[in-house]
Amino acid sequence: MKLEHLLQAYKLNKIDATVKDMSNEDERAGVINFANGISASYLLDDEDIVIVMKIFFNCLARGSTKLNAQLSHVIKVIQVMQNTIMLLANIPQKECNMILEKLGLFDNTFQKRKENKTFRT
Repeated sequence: MKLEHLLQAYKLNKIDATVKDMSNEDERAGVINFANGISASYLLDDEDIVIVMKIFFNCLARGSTKLNAQLSHVIKVIQVMQNTIMLLANIPQKECNMILEKLGLFDNTFQKRKENKTFRT
């Protein structure tokens, strides 16, 4: 999907997104900021099509430790992840939710998988 169309789709889905272009002679890349503590880096091909995207987010809301702020932040993170998967993979919400479920976002196995990962040097 072209970066321009991806940004339009985010806007259509009521997700604010601003782009910071960080391209150089070697690669066309940048950062999309969605909200405080939620961003994504992207890499484009020669036709402005997003070929790689990596989403970064803080687990806790910045600026407030109140429950409502934390819930709003988590909801925003899931919305960004869900919309990104749906748009880039061109799949419906039901299939996207299955992917998020398989990743372990809703049954705490995502965290366990990360904790159980061992690195050998």
